[in-house]
Amino acid sequence: MEPDNFQNFLLKSAVAIMACDGTIEEKEMNEIITMASNEIYFIGYEYQEPLNENLAYIKANGRKAINQYLSELSGMDLNDKQELILIEVLLKTMEADERVEQNEIKFLQMVKSKLKITEETLIMKFPNHINYLIDFHNYGLLEEFADEIKFE
Repeated sequence: MEPDNFQNFLLKSAVAIMACDGTIEEKEMNEIITMASNEIYFIGYEYQEPLNENLAYIKANGRKAINQYLSELSGMDLNDKQELILIEVLLKTMEADERVEQNEIKFLQMVKSKLKITEETLIMKFPNHINYLIDFHNYGLLEEFADEIKFE
């Protein structure tokens, strides 16, 4: 995937995992902004407008936006490095508020099920996140994100 498209997709991914529990936490937003400002995979990326657009879209569409994201991911051809970066962004975002919700784990598992990278590789790369990376509840088998997402 081209770098510009990948940066947009990473940002969309971070917004999706942040919002899938129905809340937009300040700490999670700050983590997304910090990553977009500082991480090498976002270098040169103007994130503010896409961030606002993604937030507005997910707030307006909730579960439908999550399922559109998952469908889009299914059609992507990410390389191994991009898949690892995607998981890293998801993990950083979901842990930013120091509270990992079940919907965030479910979303992570659904994303992971659409990637080519093995669970073993992910566990070796992210050993401190083994409890989130092993699909104890078979969420990766779900066809769509069924939980309703409502924002206050």
